[in-house]
Amino acid sequence: MKYRPKHVAEYAALRFFQFCFNILPYRAALCVGAGLGWVAFYVVRWRVEKAKARIREVLGDDLPAKEVNRIAFLSLRYMFFNMVDVLRHNFWTKERFRKYSNFHLAAERMHKHLESGRGAVAALPHMGSWELGGVASEVYGVPLFFIVGVQRNPLFNDFMNELRGGTGGKALPREDRMLLRKVVKNLRNGQVLAMTNDLRSRTKGIAVQFLGKEANIVGGMALFARQAKVPVLPMIVYREGWTQHRCILCDPIEPDFDLPKEEDWQRITQITMTRYEEEIRKRPEQYFWYNKRWVLDPFIEEAAEPSAHPATPPE
Repeated sequence: MKYRPKHVAEYAALRFFQFCFNILPYRAALCVGAGLGWVAFYVVRWRVEKAKARIREVLGDDLPAKEVNRIAFLSLRYMFFNMVDVLRHNFWTKERFRKYSNFHLAAERMHKHLESGRGAVAALPHMGSWELGGVASEVYGVPLFFIVGVQRNPLFNDFMNELRGGTGGKALPREDRMLLRKVVKNLRNGQVLAMTNDLRSRTKGIAVQFLGKEANIVGGMALFARQAKVPVLPMIVYREGWTQHRCILCDPIEPDFDLPKEEDWQRITQITMTRYEEEIRKRPEQYFWYNKRWVLDPFIEEAAEPSAHPATPPE
C-alpha cells in the first residue's frame, strides 16, 4: 500500500517525538511539549482565535483579554502535555501513578463496582490529560474498551491502534455494523466502555443544556448504558501544576426503567454534561477549547447526513 508524502511526514514526526519523550526525564519531556505548545499558540496560531471566541462565548464577553489569552494558551499547552503522557505510556507503572496521580483511588472504586458483575460506561470530557485513563486502566487491571473511528492518515491510524494495544485497551471500529451488539455484550460481561462525549453530534442527537447553551450530543452513551443495564460513571481528569494528575470518579447514574427510553437517555446525558460543566467552570484552562466539532455549534437538521449510528434496538 502506498502512502502520501504528507502521511509519511506526519508519522515520522510522531515517531521522532515519541523517541524524544521517552529518553528524556518526565519534566524535560514536558518542557519539549510546552515549547511545542508555545509555537502552536504564538507562531502558528493554530485555531487560537476560534478558541478565544469560544472562551468568551462561555465565560462572558466581559472577561479580560489577558485572562482569555491565559486560558487559551494553557489549554493548548495541556493538549501537548497530554500527547507527552500518552507517548510515554510505558513510563506509567503503579509506582509512577501513585507518585504523580490519585488514579489508584478511582481504580479501587471502579473495581468495587465491577464486583457486582456489571460493567459501566466511563464518560469523560476533554480535560487535563484525559487519555491517561486508558493507560491507568491497563496498569490497574480495569477491563476498558473504546469505540474508535478510522483516521485519515493510515500510518497514524495503525500507530494509535498500536498504542491502544500497548495499554491493554480494546478498540471497536465505529463503522462496525455489529457495534451496538458488541458494546452491549462487553458491558454485560463486566467491561468498562470509555467515552469522550463533549462533542457536537453530526446527526440529530440528544439536546441538553451545556455551558450556558443548548448542545446536540451523541446519544450513544445513554443508549448503551440503558440497553446493557449498567450505570454511567462521569470522570473528570485534570492537572495540578505540570506533573500531578487528579481523577474525580463521580457517583453512578443508573438507568431509570420507569421512564420512556428517550426521556431516560436525555436525563442521563443531561446529568453527565452538568457534572462536566461544573468542573470546566472551576478550571477553564484545563478544558480543550480547540476541538473541530465544537459542542456549542448549532445543529442544522436540514444539512445533516443520514445517521451512521446503529439503529435503536427494542427494549
